[in-house]
Amino acid sequence: MKRFLIIIAILLPTFGVGQNDTVYYFGVNGKTGNPVKKEIMKKVDFRGNKKIKVKTYKATETDWQPIYTEKIKVVKDSVYEIRMKGDEFSGRITRTFETLGNGTFKFTDRINSTVKRTGTTKQKVPLIFDGTVTENYNSGKIKSVSEYKNNELISNKNWQPDGTHLVDNIFYSVDSEPRFEPGMGFIHQQISQAIKDAKFDLLTVEGKMVVGLVITKDGKIDGIQIVKGISQILNGIIVDAFGKVQGAWVPAKLNNQDVSYFQMIPINFIYNKYNFDYLEMDRGMMYWVIN
Repeated sequence: MKRFLIIIAILLPTFGVGQNDTVYYFGVNGKTGNPVKKEIMKKVDFRGNKKIKVKTYKATETDWQPIYTEKIKVVKDSVYEIRMKGDEFSGRITRTFETLGNGTFKFTDRINSTVKRTGTTKQKVPLIFDGTVTENYNSGKIKSVSEYKNNELISNKNWQPDGTHLVDNIFYSVDSEPRFEPGMGFIHQQISQAIKDAKFDLLTVEGKMVVGLVITKDGKIDGIQIVKGISQILNGIIVDAFGKVQGAWVPAKLNNQDVSYFQMIPINFIYNKYNFDYLEMDRGMMYWVIN
């Protein structure tokens, strides 16, 4: 019988900031200036007056891991066309700017005709959020309304795709991430068993799905959603399985306070010819086989 390899990787969400130099560094929760620990690096390459390339990296224990690339065409001073390529999103964005009286800019990101994000920024490339930033789902419904100060996230209100209220003050970059006390291997067992119990035929799927969930400041799972799905049936099985995961979480910490944290969990379904039951790799990536 064929075996399938499921890869679950935990990724940090990404954000944008900085302008004038060619390299910018940002600390935990988007802090600018001279952060003690550099989390994000952005390399900005101005290729003449009309073309800009921005590459964003995330710090690892030994190096910088590329996250996404933006190729920017300056149509005019108030209109940028952006081609973005990354794990979380690849596509084209039109970004428009309006100069505000206090020296900042109001920006609006559109995909086709749909408004995805609006907010205020201190500069155009890369963005440094300062003030209110609103993000929308593809449906047009509001996803979040966040407050920033010099690119550092201060607070936010959040909603599910169906419009129901989600946890407030969810953070995406923290001093210490949540920790599942029984160990990630126990989550592996529960998700694997849920797929088997549902008698879902893994031969019918291949590729990557991305599960998003909130680990609250109380150590509970909330707001489970499929960021990128494979099939409607499998999406439902996975959401239901994460909703029933047994075991306690140690919540994330930011500035010595327990905070709610948004966790991205990509799951790759890949045909596997090797014969092993379980293996945990470094950098938060896990492998296992489902018979």
